[in-house]
Amino acid sequence: MKTPALKTLLATFIVAATSAFAADKAAIESHSLSYHAAGKAVVEMALTKKVDAAEVEKKVDTMLADAVWAAGEYAKAYPKGEKLLKVILSNVAAMKELSFKDLEHNWHDLHHFDAADKDIGLDLKAEDNEHFTDPIHSIVHPILVLKAAQAYAISKGDADLKAIKEEMEEGLEQMEKMKGALLKK
Repeated sequence: MKTPALKTLLATFIVAATSAFAADKAAIESHSLSYHAAGKAVVEMALTKKVDAAEVEKKVDTMLADAVWAAGEYAKAYPKGEKLLKVILSNVAAMKELSFKDLEHNWHDLHHFDAADKDIGLDLKAEDNEHFTDPIHSIVHPILVLKAAQAYAISKGDADLKAIKEEMEEGLEQMEKMKGALLKK
């Protein structure tokens, strides 16, 4: 049986944890809204065929800042994926240097983990761990968008416009999934 002092202490911890999470909910919402606003602006550029690669890069940098913050929070909320997410976060700058094809192969399709960083603490192919791809893809998709926008600046091709739109829509979906998972915690 719990003593009254222990009950009071537990109640205090519950209130403190709930209050701390309430502040986190606001931050989660704020970062998600920022990511979505930047992403929707990029989609609009693709739809109107008025893609300015420099402006896309600014929007992508905003999305990356939001996605990196959210991935860090995800690692705290789901500590099983902490090693994985640390690898992802430590490689964002390197991802920006890859070609569209290599970025997609190595990071979107997760082949980076075939040869490197195998000790990530979980099996990404296990269904229970599939949700850990949401933070990864919320980072990778904006970078893919940037690569497609840079290619469009040279080619003016419809395939690049399509890639900008599709990759951005996938990134927005991944951020929405991550936000939902964070708000459940």
